[in-house]
Amino acid sequence: MIAADTESDTRTTATAPTDTSTFAAFVELVGQIAPIDIDPAVLTRDTTLAGDLMLDSISLISLMALTEAHFGVALSEHSEAVANLRTLGDALDLIARLDAARA
Repeated sequence: MIAADTESDTRTTATAPTDTSTFAAFVELVGQIAPIDIDPAVLTRDTTLAGDLMLDSISLISLMALTEAHFGVALSEHSEAVANLRTLGDALDLIARLDAARA
C-alpha cells in the first residue's frame, strides 16, 4: 500500500483543475489494474504511474481501455500523448482535453 509522506501534502496541483468525481473515478480505474494495493486517500495529481503505482506498459494499455470505456474518450487515437503520461495529473489533464474537444 502506498503511504503518504509529509512532502506530498505540501505539493501544489497542476494548473488545470480536476473535478473531484473525475479524479475519484480515475483512481478507481487505476485500482483495478495496479499490481499493488492502493489507498486512494494518499494519491495526488503528482502520483507517478510507473514509479509510485508500478504500472508497466501492459497495465497502461489496460488503463487506457478502461478509461476509454468509462469516460468515453478516444485515447487510442492519441497514442503519443498516452506514451508521455507520467502522473495521475497528466492523465487527468489529457482526459479533460479530449472530453472538452468532443463537446
